[in-house]
Amino acid sequence: MSLKLYRLTQIVLFYLPVVQICLIFSSVISFVCTSEVYAQSEVYLSVRADGSGLIGIGIEGFTSSFGQNNKPSVESFLKEDLDVTGIFQIKTLSDSLSNLEGDLFGQWKSAGAKCLLMGEESNNGNSLKIKLFDLNTAKLLLHEEYRIDSKRPWYTAHIIVDDMIEVFTGLRGSMASQIAFIRRVRESNEIFLIDADGRRPRQLTFSKTLKMSPTWSLDGNKIAYSVLEEADWLIVIIDIHTGQTIDISRWSGLNTTPALSPVEPDLVAFTSSREGNAEIYTCRTNGKELRRLTNHPRIDSSPSWSPDGKKIVFQSDRTGRPLIYVMNRDGTNCNRLTSSINAYEDSPCWSPRGDRIAFVVMGDYGLFDVATASPTGDDVIILTYGRASNEDPQWSPDGLRIVFTSTRSGNKRLYIMNKDGSNVRPLTGDDNSFLPAWASSESGNNVRISSRR
Repeated sequence: MSLKLYRLTQIVLFYLPVVQICLIFSSVISFVCTSEVYAQSEVYLSVRADGSGLIGIGIEGFTSSFGQNNKPSVESFLKEDLDVTGIFQIKTLSDSLSNLEGDLFGQWKSAGAKCLLMGEESNNGNSLKIKLFDLNTAKLLLHEEYRIDSKRPWYTAHIIVDDMIEVFTGLRGSMASQIAFIRRVRESNEIFLIDADGRRPRQLTFSKTLKMSPTWSLDGNKIAYSVLEEADWLIVIIDIHTGQTIDISRWSGLNTTPALSPVEPDLVAFTSSREGNAEIYTCRTNGKELRRLTNHPRIDSSPSWSPDGKKIVFQSDRTGRPLIYVMNRDGTNCNRLTSSINAYEDSPCWSPRGDRIAFVVMGDYGLFDVATASPTGDDVIILTYGRASNEDPQWSPDGLRIVFTSTRSGNKRLYIMNKDGSNVRPLTGDDNSFLPAWASSESGNNVRISSRR
């Protein structure tokens, strides 16, 4: 839930007996060798453990007719992807090193690389063989063959880099994934989908109603969201392939900010005012086994699960200001996340790695910024530093990037940045887009021909 939606919720709950919810909401929602392939080496485990430092990578091969005549090759898209991952740094050989005969690994090590990616495209450009080596141990970390779609070679590059990220970090990369978001279309809010590289924007819903808070199912095939029907906000799940919908909640009042469990596909946490006050509940996706987790006279909202499904982070104004809290999945052991004095916090989202929680803080001049903190509230880091308003942070499935909403170019649009706030890039046009949700990573089985991992 964005800060504006939070403030709107306060108004709705106060005036609920008098004013219809629909009128109030509608006025505001404006991835040459036969060596054995090994698992991760120690150098990569250390990078995975603390998330610091960049892995220097050399690139060899990738010569084929497909990359000629000004046609972009898989190699060019690979380099683009590696540049934005936040964990790799592409190295090059100086003339003095490239002219040396013999030890190719030694040359790249001298250039500062820790690993070497070697590619060989087929003459017709239909496939690509990849070998990835740890230069310190000469171990083969990745040995695959991929099918190349001549109409979108970037997708093959995405899958290769996602495979590499999985080898290095333990979680599958997010290059070949998609993002759902809300876009204002005339007088309605509709759900749109877009690839994580900014390609293929497409509209998912067409019902011409107000919709908010999309969230993905674990398998990436469904999206739960809240929708205004008559005077009530309901929670609905839509199949992104068929467009069919099912209702989770048919309770009156405000039912919004659904969050599907990362370990139980049929369990959803959400905000509901079904008993008069906005509280956090869980239930099954068939609407059964309803359980109330919070019990406080102030507003509790915007739940987000920890990756193991054992805890929930959420927003509450129980002290008079919206702040972030963490509780067990059954509602017990509730504690405030940070200890910042006079903080104004909202929109929490737990990283899939479990190491950070992203949220929004109010900065100077009433503008909002994206921040992260450890699950114990230590080490709060502001990522966006007050360039207009920056809200709605959501983690990529590999925990390396964050998509968020910003007004830095005028209207609301989506941006993606690395988890440390670097490498900010626009995802959508200047088109009033907000409330993003990042889907799970794609397997790549549709382009992976053979595997020797």
